[in-house]
Amino acid sequence: MERRVDFLTALRDNPPHDIQRLYWLARVTLVDRLEAIPVFDAVFASFFLGAPPQPAPAEEGESEAPEPQGEHEAAPMVMSEGTGKSASIHELRHRRAYGGAPDDLAELRRALDRHLPKIRSRRRRPDRRGQHLDLRRTLRHATRTGEITTLARRGRPLRTRPLLVLIDVSGSLREHTPDYLRFAWAARCEAFTFGTRLTRVTRQLRQRDVARALAEVSAVVEDADGGTRIGPALHEFVSTPRYADRARGALVIVLSDGLERGDPAQMAAAVHRLARLSHRLLWWSPLALHPEYEPVTRGMAAILGDIELAGARDIQTLMERVREL
Repeated sequence: MERRVDFLTALRDNPPHDIQRLYWLARVTLVDRLEAIPVFDAVFASFFLGAPPQPAPAEEGESEAPEPQGEHEAAPMVMSEGTGKSASIHELRHRRAYGGAPDDLAELRRALDRHLPKIRSRRRRPDRRGQHLDLRRTLRHATRTGEITTLARRGRPLRTRPLLVLIDVSGSLREHTPDYLRFAWAARCEAFTFGTRLTRVTRQLRQRDVARALAEVSAVVEDADGGTRIGPALHEFVSTPRYADRARGALVIVLSDGLERGDPAQMAAAVHRLARLSHRLLWWSPLALHPEYEPVTRGMAAILGDIELAGARDIQTLMERVREL
């Protein structure tokens, strides 16, 4: 019944203008497991396209979209994983292990140290060429020598600007989430995950060993590979003072495909507030790596004016984005 409600709600909010959009609208909302895809394809093709009732079975792990029967009918494209076809608004409590082949993150950490933006520290520290006299050090030295022979100075050294990373852990980004978490571990920054709820994972990612850090993240993130509620999660972040303060003046990186199933207005309002708080708001999506990608969904179209959109899906592409900062 919940899937039927999702399908009817999607038809009301996004009326399909062609057979391809109708196919994906029905498939995303009605199909809940991989084994049901061939049956769904057969029923859809038989009812809407006049195909034979018993199509050839698809190979294991693959699904066949219905073939067009008319000259002007567009065939639904077979979309790859991570494009949001499994996006859902329903909350699903689920934990997963983020382990995998160990990566050499030393180069990524060096790139972060080298390319992250710098800012002048507010505290003055001893500096030979500083613009301010350090009277205490000057007088302390004079008491030992009997006269003022050196003028000690203080300056404001450069420090790395604070970094905040928000990681989408919904089902549409299942294959990219482990690398996104490794990136946050290498960056040694404030980190949050969001799917259907917001979770702070900064303390878990401070472990010296990346495998142990990811294991602790797995223990606290309860919405892994579940639905997508970007708007409510970001709204909770910007409306919680102790969270919002961590974005003030920081470089904020959102690692998400931006496929929001809920109200795009709430997502747009939260992103606009986050952009005003932060120094820069970067939105890195695996979909943006495709040369033909266009942010045409209502959620992404509403926030384009507040974000800097780029593509990243693994450690290599994340490192490329860091080097472009």
